[in-house]
Amino acid sequence: MISNRSLPGRCVGLMVLGGLCTALAIAQPPTVSPSDLIREANKQLRLGNPDSAKEFYESVLRVDGNSIPARIGLGRAAIQEQKWSDGCDIFENVLNRDTANLFAHYGAGICHREYGLQLGWPLRTIQWRKATDHLLLVIARDSTFEDVLYQLAILFEYKKDYQRSIALGHRQTELRPDMNEASLGLLRLYRYYIAVQDPKEVMDSLAMMHFDHARYFEGEILRRQGNLDAAEQVFVSLLSMPRQISSEAVALSLARVYFEQGQSARAEEIYWRAVDKISSWLGGALVFEDIKYLITDAELQTYRAILSDGKKKAFFHTFWSLRNPTPAAKTNARLAEHYRRLLFAEHNYEYYESRSWFNDPDKMHYLRFPKSSALNREFNDKGLIFIRHGEPNDIQRTIGSGDRDQHESWLYAATGDSPRRIFHFAQSNSVGNNWRLTSIPDDPEMLEHLEMWDNRYHNLVNGQELDQAMLLDQLRGESQVAVNAALATDEHRWTIKTKTFAMPHSIDAFRGDHGKALLNISYALPIASLISELRDTIKTLRIELGISVSKPNGERVAFGLDTLSFALSPHGWDWFVELYRFVLSADSVRIAMHARPVGMDIISTWDKQLRIPAYLPPTPLLSNIEFLLPSTTKSSIDIDGVKVIPSPFDALPRSEPVFVYWEAYNLTKDFGGSTRFKSQVLLTPGTSGPNDETVVAYEKDHTGQNEFASEFARLDVRKFDKGIYTVTVQITDRMVDYTFSGSRSVTLTGN
Repeated sequence: MISNRSLPGRCVGLMVLGGLCTALAIAQPPTVSPSDLIREANKQLRLGNPDSAKEFYESVLRVDGNSIPARIGLGRAAIQEQKWSDGCDIFENVLNRDTANLFAHYGAGICHREYGLQLGWPLRTIQWRKATDHLLLVIARDSTFEDVLYQLAILFEYKKDYQRSIALGHRQTELRPDMNEASLGLLRLYRYYIAVQDPKEVMDSLAMMHFDHARYFEGEILRRQGNLDAAEQVFVSLLSMPRQISSEAVALSLARVYFEQGQSARAEEIYWRAVDKISSWLGGALVFEDIKYLITDAELQTYRAILSDGKKKAFFHTFWSLRNPTPAAKTNARLAEHYRRLLFAEHNYEYYESRSWFNDPDKMHYLRFPKSSALNREFNDKGLIFIRHGEPNDIQRTIGSGDRDQHESWLYAATGDSPRRIFHFAQSNSVGNNWRLTSIPDDPEMLEHLEMWDNRYHNLVNGQELDQAMLLDQLRGESQVAVNAALATDEHRWTIKTKTFAMPHSIDAFRGDHGKALLNISYALPIASLISELRDTIKTLRIELGISVSKPNGERVAFGLDTLSFALSPHGWDWFVELYRFVLSADSVRIAMHARPVGMDIISTWDKQLRIPAYLPPTPLLSNIEFLLPSTTKSSIDIDGVKVIPSPFDALPRSEPVFVYWEAYNLTKDFGGSTRFKSQVLLTPGTSGPNDETVVAYEKDHTGQNEFASEFARLDVRKFDKGIYTVTVQITDRMVDYTFSGSRSVTLTGN
């Protein structure tokens, strides 16, 4: 079934045939034939770029207004954009020129079918009669044309004639097994059937069918009813024998069983087995079906351009790796959370009926939706937001009565990665589970409920008329931003019962050998506070600690996974400070770290995107500024007779000296091979650079024989007031009178 959400077009650009498009705006170059233009337009449609495709088709029509292929192409673009009324007009226009054109009848059948779904019953019946006539004409002339039997099957599914719909779907796959979309569509027809009909009646019906599909969906009904053990037996049995049903479909259902049973590791093993055994278009499409609710427009475009099974497998691995909050762990927490949300949405937010303009509360289209949101065919808008962002922090609702719609609003509190967001849903001119997003509730009672979130809702009801109008535009604009951002992103949230704790950390880069960089990644674990969470019977605190460094495509370039043990002693621990050290090539990377006490529902995570520097000559350059702590741990090093370790803290006590370390590279040598430079450490109150309040806390002149220099400064900060300071290391290369610097913030604490 094709989604009925209309999508705004997006210009993709036409620079695809070596400068062709610039010329197209003026005239067709003699070296470019209409067939070349049609071929490129068809390619753009395959990539999901209907706007670009239409430019090519229209350029052909400007030269040859009777071109049937170009008009057919415009009809196909209308189908992709879900502009059903336009598609009806385009294909009927073609039929006026060529009554025997099978594709025009085929396209007209699809468009009349979908257009009818958006209308009330009397007009819907007329459109569906036209759709039936067009599709039956194609079948009478050539039942193997495209996937015409499947398209008729969709119409029967709309009419709730599910058994005839499924029978046509099977006939389609028998006649044209190469029609990939129809093979996937057959599974959708079954899914809709078991989702909307009485389970007992469906079970009886499936028992009469002699297809592996029927046996598989018997297992799906058992799974949906919570009979997980019986469902597992069905799926395991299907995987152990030759079958008509795709093994990926069975494996993904089995993974859902294990996820729902809380066996995340086992479920993930089955999931990746399904991914890594993809050997057909259908196999990849089935895995894609489960992630389509999260995908971004950029990822969608990338996926549509992939042709090989191997690259699809890599795409899915990258997709989940980039979203994993604990990439060093043995299991992917985001994958497990996705299936938890997906299963919850399956029970609470499924909706398979019409999504028409008539039942859209956002009739003026204040909201804008990414292309990827149209992939959702199974859930209402609440389900789509839930799958992407999890449970809201608060919900307000009203029960509609009379001519008032039912409303519900969700509040997501701000996190470190996203701002506070509010989403409004309404059931407009509809019943059942048809919850649609809207920019603002139109019910004064609902607005009063929302006062606790934002006083502007109160003003929207009680303010002056002019102020109300301005405020309404403001809130609608905020809703537009929130919805667009929410449907273009997703985020991992730990469950309510999971406690989190902060893990101070610092990433400091220095030049390494052979053009690489040395990264010191220091961290601190709050052992004292974690021990307080332990049961009295536990004598040892064990913490799983993991770190991952990966490229933008998710490929891991460095990794560490350890379990640390801390014996509980009378004197106890406060903080445990250590570091990981990696030598890496210059590149953009994501560094992610997690700490999880074993056997406790407590976790800490952080991740950061950064560019690893190369420190290449000839320009003089400074390393990161590193704070150091006195330490006796195994990773401590001796600098000027003091054993120290990189500090993960940005807050340091005024009562203790602050140790600062840095390195300078590419210093200028004179003809004798000597260098001369001055180093200074400046302290400036606040977060700005050096200014009139800056104090020179350290200063030293140097001479040397190397373009490289390292320096360790001990700062006495007792005379400074507590607060935030900017520490600036400033180096002046006296050979060329060139000054370069770097900065870092520090908070001085204590009396």
